[in-house]
Amino acid sequence: MKDLIKAIQNGNFKAAIFDIDGTLIDSMPIWEDLDAEFLKTQGIELTEQEKQELNATMWTMTVDEGIRYLKETYALSLPEEAIRKALDDVIEHFYVDEVPAKPGMRELVEALHDAGVPMALATVGAPAHETAALKRLGLLDYFDGMFDCNSLGTTKREAVIYETAVRALLGGDAAGVSFPAGVSRADVLVVEDVLHALIAAKEAGFTTVAVEDAASAKDKDAIRAAADYYIHK
Repeated sequence: MKDLIKAIQNGNFKAAIFDIDGTLIDSMPIWEDLDAEFLKTQGIELTEQEKQELNATMWTMTVDEGIRYLKETYALSLPEEAIRKALDDVIEHFYVDEVPAKPGMRELVEALHDAGVPMALATVGAPAHETAALKRLGLLDYFDGMFDCNSLGTTKREAVIYETAVRALLGGDAAGVSFPAGVSRADVLVVEDVLHALIAAKEAGFTTVAVEDAASAKDKDAIRAAADYYIHK
């Protein structure tokens, strides 16, 4: 963290894009149990191995993709909207009332703010819930915009969401053909906690910051390799 803060204070970066779940807020524990607990209410009991395999699959999906996957994979009779509502009720309470900030994130956000670096949020989660959590934690006002994969029709297996956020912060071709003038991708921090997102950002040329999260422990070595900076607990 010290090296990253020093680089920020030296004016090395022109923008920063932050993931939310598992990065800014410690929300991943609820996601680890959410789908298995929901399936239990539908009479479907998963083994521990099956839970891990389901989690690994769901991490890479958007909310819409995940709901569709649950319905099709487990032959659920509930319509997709009913599945969404059942999951949403549990999630809303957690985000609005309980989820804490990740250690060190306030320090990082404040360092960027003090250095005049504009920041945006990029999420695959539920923007309304995440907004409520960040507002309660006093972090929301540091950011100039929020972008979500569902609205953009993309995933974090590609860098579209980061490039869209940078153009919104700094200008550039709205169609995505050109990047903001005078800005290279290396001038932009992408702060993430999961491997596939870090790889996508790194391969696109962004400077990557990995935030350690227990949910990605199995990928720790690969995450370190994909990160220019690594923030651990």
